[in-house]
Amino acid sequence: MPPLSIARCLCLLPTLLVNVAHAAGPSERPAAAFTATAPLAMPAASIASRAQLDAYLHATSPDAAPLGWMTRDGRQRFLASLRFGQRGLGGFGTDDLRYDLTLEQAYAVLQLFDAQHYALGLSARTKLRPSTWESSGRHIGPAYARLIDKSETAAKPERRRLADETYAAQFAPWQQAARLRTLGDRDVEFLFRAANHVLGLSSQSRHIEDMRLDFAELARRRLIDRPHASDLYDTLLSAHRNDEARVLLAAYPVLERKPPPALREASGLHDGQPSLWVAATNRRELTREPFALDAPAQIVVLAGTGCHFSQDTVRDIDADPTLHNVFRQHARWIAPSAEIAHFDAVQAWTRDHPDQPLAIAYDDAAWPVQGDLHTPTFYVLRQGRLLRRIVGWPHEDGREALRQALREAGLMH
Repeated sequence: MPPLSIARCLCLLPTLLVNVAHAAGPSERPAAAFTATAPLAMPAASIASRAQLDAYLHATSPDAAPLGWMTRDGRQRFLASLRFGQRGLGGFGTDDLRYDLTLEQAYAVLQLFDAQHYALGLSARTKLRPSTWESSGRHIGPAYARLIDKSETAAKPERRRLADETYAAQFAPWQQAARLRTLGDRDVEFLFRAANHVLGLSSQSRHIEDMRLDFAELARRRLIDRPHASDLYDTLLSAHRNDEARVLLAAYPVLERKPPPALREASGLHDGQPSLWVAATNRRELTREPFALDAPAQIVVLAGTGCHFSQDTVRDIDADPTLHNVFRQHARWIAPSAEIAHFDAVQAWTRDHPDQPLAIAYDDAAWPVQGDLHTPTFYVLRQGRLLRRIVGWPHEDGREALRQALREAGLMH
């Protein structure tokens, strides 16, 4: 899956009500139109490889738009996140695009790589960032850069531990209202982003409280824009705090989101047992249902609505009569818990593929086969025991691995 960047607690409502008052106050500080005179440097052909990117950067001034619209550190992280495949750009990080740029600016940046269509779903800024942003992140900015670097370069089993340790040492001590007020605007934003980033790796409830504190300080300074509100909104949904998400949505219409779905619980749920959110097809509602991993034989497919590889997978399986029949009878398609923020896409998937409906994990940590949550990933199980794990959707010459796993499980002949 392209690295497009994917909690639990109580009592957020009072803080959000304070933020409603801030949101209703004077308009945000005006941002300088510092990009108005920047030269626009577009290549003759879209950039499709690392070598072509290096050639473009060598021939282009760092200040030239569209990349020159980004902050220096944001541009560096974005460029480092780019992943190229045989068909061009295969993945990229979105956080610095969203926090540095407006939707129109992000569109122009992605146009360099013929990937501008991805900009349409970004929760990017609605206003130009403040002209002081480049110099106002000196305290927390370097620590944030190290946090992201460790998350990207560390061995997969170490990422969570390193992220938690880095956050505890370099970010958590600042998470006090009095200390926040001594920091520059962008430093506070970096704290907010760091808490959100580590939350995605470790799902610790304390990071939600830190996000709330940082959000309140940004709101006090009239600095809330769509990326901040969107990330907190998604966090609340992932933590199953839908009522609090509704308060946030009412306070910040810049979110431009539909109301959260209603949440219901089926009978038979037990603590520690894996469970799924199942989307209704005709109303905005999710029902939490138990899920048994110890069936005689089954396939669990981890998929994501924003992952085009997952979309290719379900279409190809629908088009293959043999696989379609096996998957219709024995497979369960499951999205990571963060997909609860994308209810409409999950609901659309189920409508488009009624024989391969997509559910949402209630808690990623409850799934012993979760791995690193790459999508798509196939888990072939017998009596809850993992027989085979296949990451990615192979082309025809590699699908035999999946078929062989299904034969081993007795699901195909």
